[in-house]
Amino acid sequence: MLKRRIPYVFLFTALLAIPFYYLRDEMDTEEIKKHRHWIAKTRNSDTFRIVFGGDSRVFRGISPEHFSAEFDGIESFNYAYWANGYGKDYLEGIEKKMDSGSDFRMIVLGVSPHSLTKKTARSKHYQWEQSRSKEHVLQTLYFSKIQEIFTPYDAIELAEKLTGKSKPNNYRITYHPNGWVESYWIVSDTTHAARSYKNLFKDDPVSDEVIQGLLEFVERWTNMGIVVVGFRPPASYTIRGYERDRGGFSEVGFVERFTNAGGIWIPVSPDAYQTFDGSHLEHKSAMRLSGDLARQIRQEIKTESR
Repeated sequence: MLKRRIPYVFLFTALLAIPFYYLRDEMDTEEIKKHRHWIAKTRNSDTFRIVFGGDSRVFRGISPEHFSAEFDGIESFNYAYWANGYGKDYLEGIEKKMDSGSDFRMIVLGVSPHSLTKKTARSKHYQWEQSRSKEHVLQTLYFSKIQEIFTPYDAIELAEKLTGKSKPNNYRITYHPNGWVESYWIVSDTTHAARSYKNLFKDDPVSDEVIQGLLEFVERWTNMGIVVVGFRPPASYTIRGYERDRGGFSEVGFVERFTNAGGIWIPVSPDAYQTFDGSHLEHKSAMRLSGDLARQIRQEIKTESR
């Protein structure tokens, strides 16, 4: 008797899971989507003619789709990571993402001062993603969609959703296969990130050693025929002040060294784009910056080729 009931129990559970799935706020399963995104991004074996490098300001702030639409449709890939710095391993990883068989190749680097410190140069997120176990990778890639449906609710949370008392998560994220993490807050707080920046550079300012290591790769790539472009992702006035005064970053000095190494620097007005927390571009501004950057680079390359 019990054995005959088992299939019905499974069927009832599956049917019950469907309305619960559609009751979810889209951020309820964000943790699962996040892990799937980073695993797929890191395990992507394709190579590209245009690759973007940097930290969270880049993976949130540059949409390859919107960039490529303004750059002859050349497919590009966002290879930026969390709290990421320009250490040797990561720079080598960027180089490996390049399509070696193409006549035109370009690396676009988003240079935030935090990506030039010794701590971030260890590229911990990048390294961690590289070291994930094969079992974890396979489980996440092939079973996480099922997990999204059957992820359990907290009883209080479920009751609040059913009675309409719960409020939607303020954060909104869409993970794109091209490496872009489309992000925004429903209610922005452009002072939020500045609170953590007060002590971000304590005992870990911008490192000349890290800068020199980056510039050596810029020169190396330029000599390989790769176009190397740099820009500073937009951030609030307060954060830029912390980067200058507490981080010791001189944009003028860095740009001079970057261009002397063979790179092309694209100036970006920080006031022309909107962040949701003071440090990261909200999705519409990210789309706009991506297109603007592509057009400026095209113009700069044309000017240099004359």
